[in-house]
Amino acid sequence: MSSSPVTEATAPLGRVALVSLGCAKNLVDSERLVQDLGAAGFALAETLREADLALVNTCGFIDPAKEESIETIVRVAAQKEFGRLRGVMVAGCLVERYAQELEEQIPEVDRWLPFNSYPRIVESARELMDLPQVRDLAPERTLLTPSAYAYLKVSEGCDQKCAFCAIPSFRGRLASRTIEANVEDARSIAARGVGEINIVSQDTTAYGRDLYGKPRLAELLRELTKIEGPSWWRVLYLYPSILRDDVIDEMADNPRIAKYVDLPLQHMSDGMLRAMRRGINAKRQIELLERLRDRIPDVAIRTTLITGFPGETDADHAENLRRVSQGWFQRLGVFTYSPEEGTRAFDLPDAIPAEVAEARRDELMAAQQPIHFAHADAQVGRVVDVLLEQVEPLAKRAVGRTQHDAPDVDGTVRVRGIEAGRAGAVVPVRIVAREDYDLVGEPVGAPEPLG
Repeated sequence: MSSSPVTEATAPLGRVALVSLGCAKNLVDSERLVQDLGAAGFALAETLREADLALVNTCGFIDPAKEESIETIVRVAAQKEFGRLRGVMVAGCLVERYAQELEEQIPEVDRWLPFNSYPRIVESARELMDLPQVRDLAPERTLLTPSAYAYLKVSEGCDQKCAFCAIPSFRGRLASRTIEANVEDARSIAARGVGEINIVSQDTTAYGRDLYGKPRLAELLRELTKIEGPSWWRVLYLYPSILRDDVIDEMADNPRIAKYVDLPLQHMSDGMLRAMRRGINAKRQIELLERLRDRIPDVAIRTTLITGFPGETDADHAENLRRVSQGWFQRLGVFTYSPEEGTRAFDLPDAIPAEVAEARRDELMAAQQPIHFAHADAQVGRVVDVLLEQVEPLAKRAVGRTQHDAPDVDGTVRVRGIEAGRAGAVVPVRIVAREDYDLVGEPVGAPEPLG
C-alpha cells in the first residue's frame, strides 16, 4: 500500500488506495496509472479505511504470485461491506491472463482492467464515483518508490522463447519506447532528486530492435547518462545470449553506470539450457562471464538459477553447484520451477518433486553464502560510495546501498555516526564491519547537508 499522496491543489474527487504487487516493471505501470488518476483530481489514500476506491495491480508470473494476487483481491473487495470503499478496480498481469475466470469467481470486483484498458482508468474511477466524464489534464510523473531511487521502463514485452516463461503470452512481443521518449521520462524522474535510476524491461538487452532494426541499448545508455542529477544508472535484466560487446563497453567506460550486471542465466548445464530454450550453451555463458570480469573491473555479477525444471538430473544440479562454488557470482537468487499454462514446459514429462527442487535450491544458496560473505569481508577497510535511502539525523544513522547492490534484492550498508544527509545523496563511507549479509560503515568527510 502506498502512503505517498498525490499533490492536491483542491479537494480531491476521491481517494484511491493502491496495492501494487509483483516486480519493478509492474510498479512502473502502477506509477503511470496513479499519475493519470492524480491528473484527473484523485488522491492516494494512506489506508483502505480512508479510501473511496481501491486499485490492485496484480502479478501473474508464477503460482505463488498468482495466489498472493487472488488473496489480495478478495481481501480488498471484502472492505466494500463496511466503511467508505465504493469500488474496486483490478489491473495487471493476472487480469491479462485470466480475466474471464476472475470475473466469474470474484464478482465483488467492479472493474477489471487488462493492459489495453489502462487508458480508461480515469473513466472507470469517475464511473464508480458517479462523477461526469471530463477532459483530463496532462499527468505529471508519479513515483511510488522511496525518494532515493526510481525505475525507468524502457520497453514492454519479450521476443525470447524460454520454455518456462509465460510473459510473452500476455505481455506480447517486444515494444520499445523511443530513445527520445525514454530520455524525456528520465528527465522528469531526475528532476525529483533521486540518486539512482534503475533501467528495467522484460528484456532490456533487446531494447530498440523492434524500432531501429537492431538493439540500441548502448546508445540509449549514452543519452540517458547525459541527464544531470542521478549519481548512477543501473541496468537490470540483461539476456545472456544477446548481450553485445557495445553494451559491455558502455557499462565499463561510462562512470555513471553502476558496475553491476544483472544476468539471469537460469541454469549452468547444457542439457537444461537446451530444454529451457535459452539460446546459449554453458561454454558461451562462462566465456561471457569471463569477458564481463575482464572488461569491467570490480564488477558485481548477479544471476538467478532455476531448480527442478522437468528432467533436471542429479548431474545437472551438480553442474549448477560446481559453477556456483567456483565463485562466478557476487549475488545469487535461486527459484524452484513453477509450471505455467501456455508455456512449452507445462506438459513436459519427468517432473521433479517439489521437495527435491527445494532441497537443490537450498544447497545452491548454502554454497553461495561463503562466497557472498568473502566478497563482503573484502570491503572492510575500503571507502565506498553509498546511496542513502533512509536517514535518521537525530539517531545519527542511515541505511543505503553501494553500486553493487540493487534495491530490494541485495544487501545494504548501515551507516553509523552520520550527522546530516538526505535520501538520494551519495556519500563516501568507510566500511568497518560485516553483519550477516549487510555492511556497516562510517561517513568519511562532511556529508551533504539536509535539504
